[in-house]
Amino acid sequence: MKELYETILERLSDQVTELKEIDFNMGQLDVLNMDVRPSVLFPCALLDIALPVCEDNDEEEQLVNARITVKLAFECPLPTDSQASTLRRDAALMLFEIVDKVYKALQGYGTDEFATFSRKSQVPDNRYAGIKIIDMVFETSFVDATAYQA
Repeated sequence: MKELYETILERLSDQVTELKEIDFNMGQLDVLNMDVRPSVLFPCALLDIALPVCEDNDEEEQLVNARITVKLAFECPLPTDSQASTLRRDAALMLFEIVDKVYKALQGYGTDEFATFSRKSQVPDNRYAGIKIIDMVFETSFVDATAYQA
């Protein structure tokens, strides 16, 4: 999983330079439940990796389907309503350009170790005033071989 994390980290760092922080998701945004500002730099991407399906090819090799959640978080201090000036609204909605860049950076991207990434969902989380969170889920697969020696 470390290699998968490093691959995504490097790809997003290279392709989405607007992100001020990319990190492994360890609950950094959970403090928003207590009305505390999280100690992240906005906009940020927090990455999580799950392996929901692992199937044996043989005793020493598995085909693994991986699910990557990219949690994008933005601080939104500018207005987005119809009364806001076009300039201010465009600045506030810049977050959609970053979301699109993350999609374009990962969708269809693959390596010798990992099959191409495919976006499976993109869902907003609107629980926190002034903070916009968008969860993007991508899937890939890879062969995981053990170094087991009997």
